[in-house]
Amino acid sequence: MTPAGGLVADLDADGTADRVSPPSLTGAGLTITFGAEDGRETKAGPRDLAGDDGEDAHHVLAVVADFDQDGWNDLFITAVDAPAGDDPLQPDVSELRLGPFSARGRGQSDHGVELTEPRAVTVADHNHDRFPDLAVYGHEGDGVYSTTARLGSGEGLDAGLDDRNRQYTKVAERTGRRTPESMPEADPTAFHPACDDDTG
Repeated sequence: MTPAGGLVADLDADGTADRVSPPSLTGAGLTITFGAEDGRETKAGPRDLAGDDGEDAHHVLAVVADFDQDGWNDLFITAVDAPAGDDPLQPDVSELRLGPFSARGRGQSDHGVELTEPRAVTVADHNHDRFPDLAVYGHEGDGVYSTTARLGSGEGLDAGLDDRNRQYTKVAERTGRRTPESMPEADPTAFHPACDDDTG
């Protein structure tokens, strides 16, 4: 369900509803409240979900969506160090963690997604199939920035750039804004039914 306050769903398969904050434009502001509906709240942000490999990272970004289309929401998380020059950095963490997943970010399995120095992530629907995809804004090197797609499917997310998703790449001018105009924004209601008034 997608109420005004964000997504409500059982993310960890414990039988109680959890709440995902309204999506941010970069993925840095994600907050998940596990046990939000039963009074045993545990809040987790991207840094909590990244694990030890992302503990010292400068940028830690995360989004939640059912990328593998199996009915369970999945966690995509990436962590990368601070920029250090013209060469793009490889993330310390760049994984799709298939749901259900725990409050420590552990999923049923982890699938690597190849990215270069991600600065923003969001959920999109690039190919208009009404299933979630991933949009990533990152530094490609030598001052070149772009927004790239990783399409969702029954297998999860595309691991890297390929013929399927390359057509959605958009080069973006470097600006002072954290999210460029080339970054798409998906309407969460495209993937989750809205809550009735009775269910909040």
